[in-house]
Amino acid sequence: MDDSARPNAVGQWEGYVEQVRRQLPAAPEGLLNAYVKWMPWLAIVFGIVSLFFLIVIGIVLAVLSPLMALGGASAISSGLGALIALLLGIAYGVLAVVGGYWMLNRRATGWWVFAIGIIVGILSNLVHLAIIGLIVDLAVGYIHVLVRPRYS
Repeated sequence: MDDSARPNAVGQWEGYVEQVRRQLPAAPEGLLNAYVKWMPWLAIVFGIVSLFFLIVIGIVLAVLSPLMALGGASAISSGLGALIALLLGIAYGVLAVVGGYWMLNRRATGWWVFAIGIIVGILSNLVHLAIIGLIVDLAVGYIHVLVRPRYS
């Protein structure tokens, strides 16, 4: 892909987000201001904490993986499911930390990185049928789209 097509693609995504933002009902201004002020910090803190625990869980799974082979096909299937959940969680944590850090400076790149993290979280919740997590991620995504103009 040549570099001349790249700005057009980014502009397309910006257009989609703007269309969605205009169609969503407005949220209270205080909620939007609180989101812009506190969400980057929450993303960084919870991202770091989740990465720590996910890495510990990954190490435990690596140690226990030989025992899963003794459990047969169902244990291996469960182990594969746990590995996928672990990788999605690590991706979500990294995106939250990086996006939160850049959102502190009100950079559009941080907004986009955190938006991708929200999408990963939504997909992960759909795969695992985690209804409460899905509702929380959709609510955060809703507010995240509404605050897009505040990031440049």
